[in-house]
Amino acid sequence: MVSGGHLAYPKHVFDQIYETDLVFVSDCWKLCGDAHCCNFSRYKSNFKLLARTHFQELPLLPGEFEYMKDHGRLDQFGDYELKTVEFDIGDYVFRAESIISRKQGCACDHNIRPTICRLYPLLPCYEPNGRLIGTERVGIYEEIEQLAGMSPACQLSAIPFDQLQSFLSIANVIAASPLQLFYIMAYRLTKNHVARQLGRRFEDSERDIFSVFEAGLFRNKLVRPARLRRQLQTLFRTFQAEYGEDFHQA
Repeated sequence: MVSGGHLAYPKHVFDQIYETDLVFVSDCWKLCGDAHCCNFSRYKSNFKLLARTHFQELPLLPGEFEYMKDHGRLDQFGDYELKTVEFDIGDYVFRAESIISRKQGCACDHNIRPTICRLYPLLPCYEPNGRLIGTERVGIYEEIEQLAGMSPACQLSAIPFDQLQSFLSIANVIAASPLQLFYIMAYRLTKNHVARQLGRRFEDSERDIFSVFEAGLFRNKLVRPARLRRQLQTLFRTFQAEYGEDFHQA
């Protein structure tokens, strides 16, 4: 078994990402009316427990926390904590990190915002060989919208032509690093797994989607561990076949 701990980060990957100022639409917060991606407040207000404290959770790429720390970019998050979740998939200990910021307003500063905030609301979708095959919505709130038949809060659904090169610049540098690529694909796999579990629970319930999500989250019912473990293990072994046994050190 190998561990997903990150002893060193690929500096060139993050240098290129952080030098790319991808902005789908200037002042896009005016389209949704409330800077939706900065706090998701219109949805969080529907929860009973999650709405008790203000926070924003930002998933990170492997090594991104260390990169921001070494480059003095953690102060942007104000009162924050580093959240680490480990998931043993047999061949690998999948370690996912995220920043939880309690800063009022936007959790980050535009010029030094993390990768997830540069890409939002579109997640690049890849094949294991790194070929970009499309995009989909980034997070679970977008999945909630779709399941409940809600109109999207974020009005951005496509990449404007003048920003396509910037999007491809970030997407391509991620694809060139097998470890970063694996984590992006594992994130997408996990997000879609959770969305399917949420969808099944919502179909069998007479409650609103937010109540179903919150109950499932706190009762650990949004993940079927054995099934997710098999899915992630299959992805891991696919990467081993594509890049070699030590791809996770690349």
